[in-house]
Amino acid sequence: MEPGCMGPVRGGFLACACFFTDNLFVPRYGLHVRYWGDREQLRRDYGPVEKEVRRRKELGRQSRERKNTISQSYRSKHPQLYALQDSFLAPVFLEAVKYCASKGADLQGLLRHVESISAEKRIYRLPVFTEEFCQAFIEELENFEQSEMPKGRPNSMNNYGVLLNELGLDEALITPLREKYLQPITALLYPDCGGDCLDSHKAFAVKYALHEDLDLSSHYDNAEVTLNVSLGKEFTEGNLYFSDFRQDPNPVPKYIEVEHVPLHGLFHRGGQIHGALPIASGERWNLIVWMRSSAVRNQLCPMCNRVPELVPAEGFGDGFTRSPRERQPETVDVCSLT
Repeated sequence: MEPGCMGPVRGGFLACACFFTDNLFVPRYGLHVRYWGDREQLRRDYGPVEKEVRRRKELGRQSRERKNTISQSYRSKHPQLYALQDSFLAPVFLEAVKYCASKGADLQGLLRHVESISAEKRIYRLPVFTEEFCQAFIEELENFEQSEMPKGRPNSMNNYGVLLNELGLDEALITPLREKYLQPITALLYPDCGGDCLDSHKAFAVKYALHEDLDLSSHYDNAEVTLNVSLGKEFTEGNLYFSDFRQDPNPVPKYIEVEHVPLHGLFHRGGQIHGALPIASGERWNLIVWMRSSAVRNQLCPMCNRVPELVPAEGFGDGFTRSPRERQPETVDVCSLT
């Protein structure tokens, strides 16, 4: 573990009080909102600010209540999925992880196992899961989707999908996936982005279908490193596109399109501006894991570009932690949209 990097912290994560990503800070309420100088846009998107503040403050409580209800009442279709097994993982992926754990492993050696989509933008692809796992995982997500269980939005932009923490898939599936398998890879791909000390995450599945969410507009993630896995189903079009890194605005942005390959995952920096073009037919499920390094984000919130103002949060929160020297109650930064 590199100096300054923290190991996994249980129950000590916080969020940043800004809640939103950029542009306008409202001191009275201690939050940020997206604002383009158009009062109608501000009024349309947020309505009365007091109402928006109340809504955001309720998100954690509502998620906790949904999770409790689901754990007590939901009947899983594939219970075996709720604990990670090596058999879920593609052989090529396991070989890449094995290499990363070997003596003398370096980036050039890893790139013999991983496809480099763009060296400039540092986007990489490799198979992550087996076909059998992806099929069963989609069936589980659809079983939950069709149930009468309460459901929250995956994030502020996607309307259809599943929060894996609420479904009970976080602790025994995603956490060991991040700690044991993903971090050895990200440590070599993104050491400068905290890839060697990712100590929390937010994981969710998103669904794209006709008459539902067709695409996703340009954005960057509340993460140091993102994994986006195309789980499958039949669909056409809907490529991802990537622009510049958020801290390096270009007067003439350079875009590249990346095709979804079922069973394969794309690794990219969370600050890489990206989006999804509209699907033309069918349906697609993706698994998204936002991986976070408290050693990095404690210095600067990646969503509001300010020193984090920490507030208590549930679970991993937004991946912030307090320094033990501060002698204050542990909290998690909630600067971003959730």
